[in-house]
Amino acid sequence: MTVIIKKLDEVKKVSKPWGYEKWIAEGSPDFKYALKEILFKKKFKTSIQFHEFKEETNYVQKGKGIFYYSLETIDVKKFKNQEYSEEYLKKIVNNMKKQILEPGVIIHVKPGTIHRVESIEDLTIIEA
Repeated sequence: MTVIIKKLDEVKKVSKPWGYEKWIAEGSPDFKYALKEILFKKKFKTSIQFHEFKEETNYVQKGKGIFYYSLETIDVKKFKNQEYSEEYLKKIVNNMKKQILEPGVIIHVKPGTIHRVESIEDLTIIEA
């Protein structure tokens, strides 16, 4: 099919303890990308994370939060081989920068970037 038309309430919705994800474009095999609407209920923090291949762009649609991120990237192969000391990883996490999330803010995250989201209010993000 060359055109798919849906309404937001017809897309896959994954309920989470912290909110939900609506999969607007689910990725393969039908799409070469994923697009999600993500709701983080207020006072929720994601895990500290980084991705090997995933590159993402996040657009804050509504709400308020904090985006924590490292300026240093992690080499995933080294991480998997346990080539980073626990002290080094703690240092990166303890020195993460902060960016206030509010409507209109756009954040692009490259693979290997350590990051986390904290919601101050209910926070809706569109993620590609």
